[in-house]
Amino acid sequence: MYRGDLVRDGHPAAATLDVAGAARLELSWRAHLDGAIDGTPAVAHGMVIAGTTGGTLTAVDAATGQTIWAKHGLGAIAGSPSITGNLVLATTLTGHAYAFDLAHGDLAWDWQASAPASLWASPVAYMDEVIVGVASPYGDTPFVAGRIVALDLATGRQRWSFCIRDGCEPGGGVWSTLAIDDRGTAFVGVGNPLDGVIAFDASTGDRKWLSSLYADQNRDLDVGAAPVIFSLHGVEAVAQATVEGMFTVLDAATGAVIWSRELVAGSAVHGLIASPAYDGTNIYAGSASPPTALFALQPEDGSTAWRHDVDDPIYSAPAAGKRVVVFGTGAVFGDLDTGSVVALSTRDGHRLWSYDTHSSVRSGPALAGDVVVVGDYAGDLMAFRPKS
Repeated sequence: MYRGDLVRDGHPAAATLDVAGAARLELSWRAHLDGAIDGTPAVAHGMVIAGTTGGTLTAVDAATGQTIWAKHGLGAIAGSPSITGNLVLATTLTGHAYAFDLAHGDLAWDWQASAPASLWASPVAYMDEVIVGVASPYGDTPFVAGRIVALDLATGRQRWSFCIRDGCEPGGGVWSTLAIDDRGTAFVGVGNPLDGVIAFDASTGDRKWLSSLYADQNRDLDVGAAPVIFSLHGVEAVAQATVEGMFTVLDAATGAVIWSRELVAGSAVHGLIASPAYDGTNIYAGSASPPTALFALQPEDGSTAWRHDVDDPIYSAPAAGKRVVVFGTGAVFGDLDTGSVVALSTRDGHRLWSYDTHSSVRSGPALAGDVVVVGDYAGDLMAFRPKS
């Protein structure tokens, strides 16, 4: 599941990678796919599933990297696939949500949003439905109404939907993957001109609140990172990174701001665009604007516990293991032939290990046990495990 579980904290319970293991990571296998891998790979049942901007969804053996099945011609895939039961779910920039049989890749169903909308966010399996976010194509061309849609998990038939803006006016695109708490309340970032977080009932789509975080002023500063749900002194809170460069923690019940801090000066498709992680001690946020760095923030007030600077932007959502955090570096614009995968100690941010991919790494790493799986712009799907 994207970010490990429905609270999207990037700290999977099954991740066993620790400081000693991270320092000994080495390449286990590499599988070359047909396009950039921007989403986090999904790992389950001995398989790794990854989508590409070339429009292919591929399942490989988690131990060897050998292809098990591949589905081509789906449309560019920007988000992470989701695995639930015996189904693999994927969304595309051509507006399709697909369900495939996990074992063989047979198509179970195909739903399409009204053209010309795109589905950037990962599909979310919740109870017996699949929830998807709808946004504009790249560059807001054309600018379409953002929506949330729930589909029947078994058939793909639409159950309910709602527009983010009143009257279904254009804007309010849903670019990121929603988080759901144990009461069934869902939270997700929405784009310009609202630039905020919306909360709604994940079973019915009934809206609860909308909190705009800043005035967009035609700057295209969408909220594109997945929110993280966590407990702050017994109060349920929602942590949200933003392209504007602001990091905000909201009261989950009301949407009121608990604290907010400007980490960097963001701009369109930069700032804090990567989904943050939380391991119970710190919140980890990567910046695609100067200073390009991974920030460890204290959850109580957003003060910096430590900062690790890197040469390239961070579009990769960090993943936290046992006192270790792993992320990728590399650009969306500029030199796409540089990038790396980096592991840091969460105690003080010192570098434990890094791997030069010679290609931008915008995919968030997936942690499965002590294995790290990640993709890059060149289309290489890679697995790393500690050297014996």
